Amino acid sequence: MSVLGRIGCGLGLGLAGLLLNLAALEVLPGVHLLLGPLLVLTAGVLCGPVAGALAGAVSGVRTLWLWGHPWGWLNIALEGLVVGALRRRFTPVAADALYWILSPLYFLATYFLLAGIPTSAILVAGLKQAVNGLLAALILQVVVLLPPVRRRLRALLPLPLANMSLGRVFGSALTLGAIIPLLVLGGAEGRERYTSEVRQLDEANLHAARVVANEIESSLAHARHGVSRLARTLSSSLSAEGALPGLHFLEGELDALVTYSPEVINAYVGSPAGVALAFSPRTDAAGRPLAGTDFSDRAYVEEVRRSRGPLVSDVFLGRGGVSGPLVVTLAPIRRDERYAGFVLAAVDLPRLRRHAQAQIGDGQRRILVVDARGGLVFDSAEEGPGQLRSIISTDLARALEESGPKGTGSYEAEPGAVTLVRVGTLHHFGVVEVPPLGWRVVVQQPGTRLQRDVERSYFGLLGTLGLATVSAVLLALAFSRTIVAPVQGVSRAAARLAAGERTARAAEAAEDAPRELNQLAETFDRMASQLSRQLEAIERTSREKDAFLSIASHELKTPLTALKAQVQLLRRKLGDEHAQRLDNVSRQVDRVTRLVNQLLDASQLGREQLPLQRTRMDLSEVVRRVAETLVSTSPRHTLELETEPVVGDFDELRLEQVVHNLVSNAIKYSPTGCAIQVWTRRRPEGEAELVVADRGIGLRVEDEEQLFGRFERGDRRELTGISGIGVGLYVSREIVRRHGGRISLRPREGGGAVATVWLPAAPEPERGRRDSSAHQEEGRGPHS
Repeated sequence: MSVLGRIGCGLGLGLAGLLLNLAALEVLPGVHLLLGPLLVLTAGVLCGPVAGALAGAVSGVRTLWLWGHPWGWLNIALEGLVVGALRRRFTPVAADALYWILSPLYFLATYFLLAGIPTSAILVAGLKQAVNGLLAALILQVVVLLPPVRRRLRALLPLPLANMSLGRVFGSALTLGAIIPLLVLGGAEGRERYTSEVRQLDEANLHAARVVANEIESSLAHARHGVSRLARTLSSSLSAEGALPGLHFLEGELDALVTYSPEVINAYVGSPAGVALAFSPRTDAAGRPLAGTDFSDRAYVEEVRRSRGPLVSDVFLGRGGVSGPLVVTLAPIRRDERYAGFVLAAVDLPRLRRHAQAQIGDGQRRILVVDARGGLVFDSAEEGPGQLRSIISTDLARALEESGPKGTGSYEAEPGAVTLVRVGTLHHFGVVEVPPLGWRVVVQQPGTRLQRDVERSYFGLLGTLGLATVSAVLLALAFSRTIVAPVQGVSRAAARLAAGERTARAAEAAEDAPRELNQLAETFDRMASQLSRQLEAIERTSREKDAFLSIASHELKTPLTALKAQVQLLRRKLGDEHAQRLDNVSRQVDRVTRLVNQLLDASQLGREQLPLQRTRMDLSEVVRRVAETLVSTSPRHTLELETEPVVGDFDELRLEQVVHNLVSNAIKYSPTGCAIQVWTRRRPEGEAELVVADRGIGLRVEDEEQLFGRFERGDRRELTGISGIGVGLYVSREIVRRHGGRISLRPREGGGAVATVWLPAAPEPERGRRDSSAHQEEGRGPHS
């Protein structure tokens, strides 16, 4: 595949992976498995590291907004790169496992040092991503081994996948079959457990909120009752002109209100203009008198003027006797339509906060009381007077709007935080409304405890998956031995049979195997027995044929020799008148004699009875002599001869026979007449090379090996008019093989055929090498 093709493959699979990542599977709350890595590893395994890295970079974009940091994105790209780089040496699972073995260094350098993520969260994320990658690699490894997929992707499969053993295939499938159900069931159980814990948490929050709401409602009711009673008392004590009683009377009544109302922290009687006429207690913390303090700027001064009954204010920042947030209950002093002032009592918010803190103990829960306008009445997590704050436009306010006046919910406290498990950033709350006031009591708790539960569940799930994987692998090994061992026994028996051991059988190896494998072994043994019998019959027939050819050849040689002698005698006696006819008869006798000799050689070679008489000689001289003699008898052909002296230990007679067969074939199969090219040379490896090339009818690729068989001439229509019995190439190959050489026959570009013989040559001495070079320069060139 070209570079552009790999890039296109990586981008295409990366986009498909990005779409799959949009549908992330939530194994446990806050723990997601992405499907995109499956296509990332597919790109790396099938198309190489460049495609794997591109696919990871594209599909990993999803992690940027899923986790809020770039390290997961880079991790996916690196995973595709590494698996693609290792694909030619390891299976996908092994390559991905090697990557994750080295990944702690990456997590330490990025997640911990650069992002500052806690170690526990890094451990969860690292294990989650490792499981994600290894599961994707396992799915890929099993899918590409399915026959339909394997058939379509055969050209792209790297060697470890293309040559995967049956045991590994079985182990991968069994492991995947064990992991997926456990992952699904374990995830479902973990989510159910998380849901149950959230439900219990919400119920506890609601209970605490109801208790605090009841206390607030009771305290405010008591305070309202106290100011309302005092306002009625003062209304009945007004003079005819509408004046209030004296200062001493007012202070006595206020002291009684504060003393007998534990929910009241202080109280005063205000004039219609909002000036404090009498106060209880009399002074502030610095000892300054509080009577005469002007509160006319308070909103409640106008509200109480229009009111006919007691009311409770929203939270505001106190001054004078109380600092910090303050809530007051007050009632108007009236006689008929005449408004004479008001009675006000400040609610003891620290007391309510202490009561709220007693409901939650030392846990992580926190109680917030919010007035109708969104102002924070008090926060159980604060000590001291605190500051006046509002929850308007906060994540909590938006969550409260969704939950309604009474219910539960959650919100993310730090939406932009760099985290790996979002469960830990969630705050779960329960809210109860205080009906007369429109206040809301919110009891919230961070999800850190739930996150720890999720982590424990995830580690437990991983432990179960690990145990299941080990068990599946061990079972796969055990079962694969049951399956593979008989198959290997049949394979070894077939190999021994192919090597010539006709007694090789496989039944014993598959004796304890499953029924199908036992049947396979029995069928193989029956086939081997039949094949052995057929081979014995063929060999017997071949021996008989060789014996017949040997006897026939010997019997034919005697009359042919006599016939040759008689022809020669007739030629001397008859003179030139019948010379041409007798020459033709002599040539035909020679031709038949050569055929008989070839038959005799073929029969001797079949019985391994052809000896060699080696002598030190120059191959080029034999080639020159035979080639020139043959081409000279064929006026339609020319000879292009180029020889280089090559000395070796050869059987001269047999090599003449080889050269004769090759050159005569070149002449025979070039019926239109053309140049026959013959050359010899010494190869750098120290071999002698003989080449015979022609521009004849050529040959087909599928005929190359067949033509070296005995009595084989091919089945082409062009050969019907060409004589021969088909043993020349067979005899030539056997002669060359007995010399320790090799021979080949191949089609020639542009038409024709090329026969090449390689023979072991004698080492060339230094001086001889120089002399040979000089001789080559002097005698080199074509001869015709």
